[in-house]
Amino acid sequence: MDERDLALAVGRSDYTNISRLIHSGPCIVKAVHVAGDGANGDCQVYDGYSTSGTLKAHLEVLSGTTFAWLPGEGTDFDQGIYIAVNADTTKVTVTYIPESRKDFI
Repeated sequence: MDERDLALAVGRSDYTNISRLIHSGPCIVKAVHVAGDGANGDCQVYDGYSTSGTLKAHLEVLSGTTFAWLPGEGTDFDQGIYIAVNADTTKVTVTYIPESRKDFI
């Protein structure tokens, strides 16, 4: 395994429990994990800088449960990743590969 293969094997992960921009710019989303910590959770995943972007996924979980959206080999986001959550009890982790590393795929 050379350095390029190793770089692809490891993506970035960001955690949030508030609605916010996770990444600005093109990327490949590998996974979105949602947890309901003491309440039901609701999460929207947008390709864009805000909720005016393209809705890519709507995820819901019951209190005390988790769900993972694993879009195969990943799905292309052109603008960025914006996560909207219903409450601070909705915990979201997004794993993605920034555009600067997409060329190696």
